[in-house]
Amino acid sequence: MKYFLLISILFTSQIFTDYSEHPEAQDLINDLVQQHGFERSYVIKVLQAAEKKDKILESVSSPAEFTWTWDRYKKLFIEDKRISNGRNFLIDNRVLLNRVEKDFGVPREIITAILGVETRYGKIQGNHKVLDSLATLGFDFPRRSKFFKSELIEFFQLTQENNLDILSVEGSYAGAMGYGQFISSSYRAYAVDYDGDGYADLFNSVPDAVASIANYLKVHGWKPEGKIVQEIRFNNVRKTYKHNESSMKFIPLTFSEGVNEEYLIKEGDSLLAIAIDNDLDMNYLMKTNGIDNPNDIKSGQKLFLNKKKDLYFIGDDNFIA
Repeated sequence: MKYFLLISILFTSQIFTDYSEHPEAQDLINDLVQQHGFERSYVIKVLQAAEKKDKILESVSSPAEFTWTWDRYKKLFIEDKRISNGRNFLIDNRVLLNRVEKDFGVPREIITAILGVETRYGKIQGNHKVLDSLATLGFDFPRRSKFFKSELIEFFQLTQENNLDILSVEGSYAGAMGYGQFISSSYRAYAVDYDGDGYADLFNSVPDAVASIANYLKVHGWKPEGKIVQEIRFNNVRKTYKHNESSMKFIPLTFSEGVNEEYLIKEGDSLLAIAIDNDLDMNYLMKTNGIDNPNDIKSGQKLFLNKKKDLYFIGDDNFIA
């Protein structure tokens, strides 16, 4: 029985490496042909060329955005080199950013920060073939197959409208593309030809990329005088946050961040007692302070506790945008 099951699994996986023969492909093919005017033979050839990528399925199943702590995530994206390159981007593109900020009402710092986080200011735009990403996720990732099949249809249209080679366009494992990592539907809906060459090029044109990010935020409700988040501080009194009725909605956010609190050792203190009182691991406390022997402490000595502090925020309209 086990042998038969193994053979069945292997046989099934071989059948559907050609996505044009996948059981769910016919509806997608018909949609592209009947609703969007594509030649059936072209759609079939493209789907035949798409390759299933197991690494994409692994990546989308445990994205850093949902599996990492804020402290770890922040260290990856907010570091000295990226900040320095951001300053340089602001200086090098100040005329462009001034114009975009005036036209769309989105601050240059916000646009630059998005570019820095998404692609290191355009340097790392992704090395997955978008066709492979969208086909793999559309046909082999059931939890979000409807969304990714929809994006695959959008991708067909995007490449046709912009004369792009559908087999070679590269992006993220989830099919996001260009400087700002726009998915196909967002590219088609919000990309702006800001340099006036007749084509909204989010892969190579800094003006198009910058204006498109600003346009996306503006369309989604960015308010020039609005707030992104508001920090909330708690005390022993129960409080209720009353948000502005004109806001679309608000989102409670909780992060943890390391805080270097100092502790002055007193006579009779032990390292173990200090660790327990501050809800810390003693070995962690020793490592943080360069202590090899827990008995080698003395009265008046300073310890850095590096305790975790919970931070609470309310996401406002510009956070939603």
